[in-house]
Formats: sequence, C-alpha cells, structure tokens
Amino acid sequence: MILNISNRLDAFIERIGQISSWFIFILVLQVSADVLFRYFFHISSIAEQELQWHILAIIAMIGSAYTFQQGEHVRVDLFYAHYSEKVKQWMDIIIPVFIIIPYSLFIIYLSSEYVMQSYITGEVSPDPGGLPYRYLVKSLIPIGFTLILIQGLAVLLKAVSKIKGEK
Repeated sequence: MILNISNRLDAFIERIGQISSWFIFILVLQVSADVLFRYFFHISSIAEQELQWHILAIIAMIGSAYTFQQGEHVRVDLFYAHYSEKVKQWMDIIIPVFIIIPYSLFIIYLSSEYVMQSYITGEVSPDPGGLPYRYLVKSLIPIGFTLILIQGLAVLLKAVSKIKGEK
C-alpha cells in the first residue's frame, strides 16, 4: 500500500515534468519570436520580455520536483554513490524527514504570505507596459515547493516500503 501511494505521487510528478518540458518549447519559440521582431521589424515589448522570465520561473519551479524525482538534483554523489543500498535507503528516509519536508513547509508558509500581499495590493510590473497580476508568477514559489514536498513524500514512502521489504 505504501509503495502504491509512492508510485501515484511519482506518476503525478512525472506528469508535471512533462508539462514543464512543454514550457521549455514555448520559451524557445517566444525568445525566437522576440529576436525576430526586435532585429528584423524593430518591434519590442516589455510585456513580452517579462513573459520570458515568467515562463522560465514556471520551468524552474515546477521542473524542480521532476529533477528531484529523476535523481538529477544537487547531491553529494561523490559519497552517495559509494554507500551500500541499506545506507542509501536510510538516507532516503532521513533527508526527506529532516530537510526536504520541513524546509518545503517553511518556504510554502513564508511565500504564501508574500503571494497574498502581492494579490491584496494588486501588484503589477514596475515597468511601463509590463505584465499585470504579479502575484501569479509569485505563486509559483509555494506551488513549486508543494511539488518538491510531494516528491519528498514519495521518496520517503518508497524508502520505508523498501526497508519493510514490500514489493
């Protein structure tokens, strides 16, 4: 049962990773269009340029959980690669419990207030012609850390099931 829950969480994060990859494609198209319009037609837009970093924020914040799932996150592989499977399983319990889950909850808590303040004040881009609704891009912070929290739970549950000997 524990492994089943972990697999469902992993499937959810994998789908999020696929969505993130589409945003990479969209960003490439958008930057290409920006270059085309700027250098060939001498047309430029502050909103279009801001949209580029908003899309990059989407890629970074929702793609980070997928990166974590695939084992491509920052980790001291120099040591981790040489550990026995039993030590790796215990590390996959200890790290989520003491680092990933508490840190994610803390960032979600802090950034939620930050997003609400932006929403309440109706924050917009400080640049003329920039994008409105700044709280939308700021909301990616708690969303991204919620996804990291979900993946941390998946890693934890998978490690617990391995230690218990579940198949």
